[in-house]
Amino acid sequence: MRRGAILLTGAGGFIGQKVAELLLKKGYEVVGVDNLNDYYDVSLKKYRLNLLKPYKNFIFYKIDIENYNSLKKLFKTYKFKAVINLAARAGVRYSIESFLGKIFNKLNFTFAKK
Repeated sequence: MRRGAILLTGAGGFIGQKVAELLLKKGYEVVGVDNLNDYYDVSLKKYRLNLLKPYKNFIFYKIDIENYNSLKKLFKTYKFKAVINLAARAGVRYSIESFLGKIFNKLNFTFAKK
């Protein structure tokens, strides 16, 4: 098990990429995840992730945090020192329509780390 990394969800988003860059420049190991959904232009997310590729202390996984088994596997591989959850959908429409999805996301993180 690898120790000491920071898990950052939403790594392909505008804020996620900037937070990752800040942490990487400070020398932290960052494990970025994003499901790269098509809620908005995927090429923007891929562009931002490509900006992080040169950092040797960055690793990316295409994971949907709604998938409990994928999260569980990630938490078995890494002993994270912190989790920064920036995964979100742009706009409010999806959040209102998928209220249960938000609850399952939180539960997935809670149980995956056990």
